[in-house]
Amino acid sequence: MPKNHVHHVQVEFAGEQIPVVLEFKARKRLSITVHPDRSVTALAPVERSIEEVMVYVQRRRAWIARQRRHFERYQPLPIEKRYMAGETHLYLGRQYRLRIHQSNEKCVKLVGPLLNVFVPKPQESQVVCTALNSWYRSHAQSIFEDRLRRCLVLSPSLSAMNPTLRIRTMKKRWGSCSKSGTITLNLELVKVSLYCLEYVVMHEVCHLRHHDHSAAFFRLLGRCLPDWQVRKERLNGIVLPFVT
Repeated sequence: MPKNHVHHVQVEFAGEQIPVVLEFKARKRLSITVHPDRSVTALAPVERSIEEVMVYVQRRRAWIARQRRHFERYQPLPIEKRYMAGETHLYLGRQYRLRIHQSNEKCVKLVGPLLNVFVPKPQESQVVCTALNSWYRSHAQSIFEDRLRRCLVLSPSLSAMNPTLRIRTMKKRWGSCSKSGTITLNLELVKVSLYCLEYVVMHEVCHLRHHDHSAAFFRLLGRCLPDWQVRKERLNGIVLPFVT
């Protein structure tokens, strides 16, 4: 089998054919990720052979199937938002009802249980969507920066670091950390509770010191955030409409 950068393969478990996207990259370890939409990706070092990687994936097929069942049971596909009055939207883990107002100026105001959106054309859902996403991004910037500062001071080995923060919408990841020291957080995190948000930020902050999921990485994560596993489990139960 010729080795390209990306391969679409399958593994079988209990009579089910599970598709896996296999990608070769400049990295040290093999890893498998089951995403909330039940898709599966495997990342492998470029020097490994396809046959060697497939043996590893086959060994993990029972775990892959369990993770897919977990997402199927607890994470039904989210309902696509229509950005109409009365619809509910999340902010920091709480639900707020959308109220739309006609106004020459675009703005969003959170008052009690209501997200008040002021736009020139309230009947156009895309206009409402744009205004609301702009509000989310503005709040995400200040909230994420604050949590990043809080997480950095939790360990002497991290407190002197000065990572760059980027915010973007990602379909399959809550966050990432580059070897150059850039932490990228999913804009959708502004919709989860601070309890879960802190786990993602701390996870990526620990990658500033350890760029893999080695034992040293998890020791550092455990020292900084002793209940990280509880937070991760809670985050895994959250469904968000990644595509709007």
